[in-house]
Amino acid sequence: MGTWLLACICICTCVCLGVSVTGEGQGPRSRTFTCLTNNILRIDCHWSAPELGQGSSPWLLFTSNQAPGGTHKCILRGSECTVVLPPEAVLVPSDNFTITFHHCMSGREQVSLVDPEYLPRRHVKLDPPSDLQSNISSGHCILTWSISPALEPMTTLLSYELAFKKQEEAWEQAQHRDHIVGVTWLILEAFELDPGIIHEARLRVQMATLEDDVVEEERYTGQWSEWSQPVCFQAPQRQGPLIPPWGWPGNTLVAVSIFLLLTGPTYLLFKLSPRVKRIFYQNVPSPAMFFQPLYSVHNGNFQVCAETTEGHGGQGLPRALACPRCWLS
Repeated sequence: MGTWLLACICICTCVCLGVSVTGEGQGPRSRTFTCLTNNILRIDCHWSAPELGQGSSPWLLFTSNQAPGGTHKCILRGSECTVVLPPEAVLVPSDNFTITFHHCMSGREQVSLVDPEYLPRRHVKLDPPSDLQSNISSGHCILTWSISPALEPMTTLLSYELAFKKQEEAWEQAQHRDHIVGVTWLILEAFELDPGIIHEARLRVQMATLEDDVVEEERYTGQWSEWSQPVCFQAPQRQGPLIPPWGWPGNTLVAVSIFLLLTGPTYLLFKLSPRVKRIFYQNVPSPAMFFQPLYSVHNGNFQVCAETTEGHGGQGLPRALACPRCWLS
């Protein structure tokens, strides 16, 4: 008899009676839960201020506001709990839940309202990208990764951030690339890396911020996922002078300066040095010897008659050619 009595006492202290006491939902417990979804089948909740003593069995209950009878229980283990939905209940943008907090107190079930309208699409924390790989060529490194097949229809809504660094550096010193939207690959150019050095890269993802004109039912918000597992790769060796796609700063000014330095002295040398002129023009005949007799005969008047002559055996020729006297006015 004593054994049965002891067993009954133990059962009563561990199991709530079939009586629920509903609170107003305004106590501290109703405001200290954070529930994030991976936008597929999982909801992770964190309780920032667990207040119950040992022996209590608290849980969260997700009740669908659209599908009657659709409830999902999330049993708290310490300050955290995870609920995995069945495959047929995969999360969609229109999902809407009421969250209530349940626990046993003095053998009775206590219920508090946590959130009367929980929208999973406004509380998204995706799983990190998987299968991050590198492919090295002489001029760049191509990084590729994978996402869950369930998220593939939403590829254009996913935004990534990449962090990469030398292997011996801390991640706080890493370089970052963000605003990588709608793709599952990325190219790191060779000039962004130290040649021949082993680098590490990792990736995280979140729902992209959409334009203001997007309807509310299609808008997602949330936070960054955890970082993916890093991938190691050796940066390619440089094959020669490596110039970024935009060129070196001031390269036009350098080219102009070199051109002026090469051509300027040559021009001045020809312009100012008679000796140089004589050297380069020594084989060019001077017309002085031909014009000197004409100058003496005609007293320096070399006006050419542009009129044509008739006769003199030179029909149609300028008078200057038909008659030497035409050189005189």
